[in-house]
Amino acid sequence: MMAPKPRWRGVLDRHSHNTVIGTLVLFICAASGIIFWLSFQHVAQIYLAETERTLGEIQGDFLRISVENVVREIDRLKEAEEKRWQEIIADRLELVQLGLELDEARFARYFRALMEAEPGLTAVLWRQATGEILYGNEELLAADSALPGLRFSEGLVSGELGALWGVSRAFLEERIEVQVRERLAALDLGKGIWFTIAETLPEVQFLDALTFSAWYEDLNWLIAMGVHRGELERYVAQTAETGGRLAVLLSVRLVLILVLVVIAAVALVLLVEHLFFRQHTAQLELQINEDLLTGAKSRRCGVQVLSEAFAAFQAGNSSPEIFMFDVDRLKEINDCFGHSAGDKLLQAVAGEVRRVLGGAGEIIRWGGDEFVVLAPAGGQGQKLADRIVQSISALEFRFDQEAVRASISLGAARFQKGDASFREALERADQKMYEMKRSGKTEVH
Repeated sequence: MMAPKPRWRGVLDRHSHNTVIGTLVLFICAASGIIFWLSFQHVAQIYLAETERTLGEIQGDFLRISVENVVREIDRLKEAEEKRWQEIIADRLELVQLGLELDEARFARYFRALMEAEPGLTAVLWRQATGEILYGNEELLAADSALPGLRFSEGLVSGELGALWGVSRAFLEERIEVQVRERLAALDLGKGIWFTIAETLPEVQFLDALTFSAWYEDLNWLIAMGVHRGELERYVAQTAETGGRLAVLLSVRLVLILVLVVIAAVALVLLVEHLFFRQHTAQLELQINEDLLTGAKSRRCGVQVLSEAFAAFQAGNSSPEIFMFDVDRLKEINDCFGHSAGDKLLQAVAGEVRRVLGGAGEIIRWGGDEFVVLAPAGGQGQKLADRIVQSISALEFRFDQEAVRASISLGAARFQKGDASFREALERADQKMYEMKRSGKTEVH
């Protein structure tokens, strides 16, 4: 007889197996962490180099676009300033002409007052015969062109007097530069970014910065913008520090992957359950959205359909055709022949309306014997309403050997610009429906 094997050996074997598996898992995790760390260091070096290169390109594009925008702003300011001074100079011509009837002394005082009222103007008044300067800058008469240094000018001759006035190029450039500097002063360029307008680029800034410049020929300006390289290096250093912290975090996350696998499995089970629930919810919504007796849409679904149609109308689409009708004498039929007869009548009416619509509209059971029909816009609302009324009037039933004809009272309406909701159009259709019922007519108006 063989002796039984000791149970402790099986327990020891299982314990050893678990220990080996656990040790192997820890070794794999440790090896994976070390390999990941070394790989990350290599990737980090590539990342930092690419970051520095990409950042330089982005900053270069930023500087270029910024300088181009400043050039466009200078063009705009220059054009506006020149236009303003052209208008001022032309205005002075009109005013000077008004004083031509004055005598020489009074005209000289009048001319002086006009020119000094606008400090930016340069002007001269002289006697043509003797060249005597009565007012202003005699240098304006020194050149043969008679327009030295003036960007815009006007002049006239009245008897023995000659007059010339305008605005100098240097004054205009100074005005434009002041406005440009005011605009630049209001800008928040950011830390480490400098901007300058000068005749040459500052050498200190140029040697230690990423720079973009443009020459503005009209004003002989060099427009330059730059970023100190110290700012770029500081950003790269911050990125390296952040990357180091990220490496530690990623290493820790390796340990959590196993936990995430379990969570993913649980999430998968929950997802399957959720999809199953959604499928059954969709089936339930289908049942809720459909009237079980007539197959028409339920009022709950109808409210949504009408709300969407009204929203589309407010967005600029044409209003659909809206009909509201009720079945005449339904209560009388129910009382005389039973509710099953009334149900058959409602089913037949709803089916006939669907046939007339031909799939191009919606029929909604609004409540009891009331229905709402929504048909696409197309200018055929009157004809469609008449067809519905006439088609239902042609229906004939036999209840308890007695012939019964169906009929409806129908009112039509459309959305209007002043409507706050679709309910206002339904109210208008409802009113017209009762007008038809009271009049006893079979034509829709």
